Amino acid sequence: MRVAMLHNRYRSGQPSGENTVVDQTADFLRSSGHSVELYEQHSDTIATMPGKDRALLPFRSVWSFSAERDLTFRLQQRRPDIVHVHNTFPLWSPSVLRATRKADLPVVATLHNFRLMCANAVLQRDGRPCESCVGKIPWRGVVHGCYRESTVQSLPLVAGITAHQGLRTWQRYVTTLIAPSEFVRSRYVAGGFPADKIVVKPHAVAFAGQVRTGPGEAVVFLGRLTEDKGFADLLEAWDSSLGQLVVVGDGPLRAAADARAAVDPSVRVLGALPWAESMDVVRTARAVVVPARSYETFGLVVVEAFAHGVPVVASRIGALAELVEDGVTGALAEPGDPVSLRSALRLVTDPVTSVTCGERARQVYLKRFTPERDLAATERIYADAIARHAADQ
Repeated sequence: MRVAMLHNRYRSGQPSGENTVVDQTADFLRSSGHSVELYEQHSDTIATMPGKDRALLPFRSVWSFSAERDLTFRLQQRRPDIVHVHNTFPLWSPSVLRATRKADLPVVATLHNFRLMCANAVLQRDGRPCESCVGKIPWRGVVHGCYRESTVQSLPLVAGITAHQGLRTWQRYVTTLIAPSEFVRSRYVAGGFPADKIVVKPHAVAFAGQVRTGPGEAVVFLGRLTEDKGFADLLEAWDSSLGQLVVVGDGPLRAAADARAAVDPSVRVLGALPWAESMDVVRTARAVVVPARSYETFGLVVVEAFAHGVPVVASRIGALAELVEDGVTGALAEPGDPVSLRSALRLVTDPVTSVTCGERARQVYLKRFTPERDLAATERIYADAIARHAADQ
């Protein structure tokens, strides 16, 4: 099968699960003999754009005629069997969807976030979940300056969302929408997207390392050190009776983490590490903790822990509540509640419980999240989209 995969890569200094998923999907397909051509834009190039082009970027993100023209030519020349769209913001824009129509090709699109409904793409305001714009004209995104806390920068994004809602761009031009979790699917259905067009396919994690033996050592936090990731709640919940806390990551709350580590020997801050080194830390963990305050569309770190046979303590919110089965593969805590988080941590840091939950977590990984299962699901989705597109002709 010839696959054209389209993605606007996030800035290289910004950790991106979407970039990881795109690269993995392409690798899985190629390893199975499929031909994958990756059409990419890079947000790193924005910094070197002439001032006029940067000024026009908000409008280009709504509809880029140059991107539509260029991609139409490339697709008509290459004639792939299917087009897989990932992130179109800000350099591609939804204009690429009309390019696929001009080339008369089936298209699938992965819903990595909520950008088709929400100005900040994460259904969040003031560090908390917000669904004020789900299924509605998202004017509140301008009022609250939801994109980068700026009403001016939010305006073109909200205008674009509203325009494409009215035109039903994604519903008309996309054959199949892929949601990484039931939670994401439910929010898009609530937002007015057709349920019969959305299929759920969780992301996979490639695993070639060692599975944890024994109960592990420290509790590990791996992620951005921000309020919405619940890091402040973790610091408040933590006490030395829980063992050792190892923090892998960086962000606005790094100073708070370093200050705590300076007076509390049970807290170690390693900062940001390369992925392979991060996985070495995860493999020796007693548990991984994901105390998010806001919605997660999936949770790669949860599956990475499961792959290593490590249980997870997570917030009972968004897709995290789907991934972690309370008392089976870890424990769930109420978001934004340090007392609840401490109780969940106390449960899973028990050595016997950690071993039992970790073994179950490893089995869940093998049943649901391996590259082989991801590849088979992707091939089924592609084949179905091709057949549906042909039937509509």
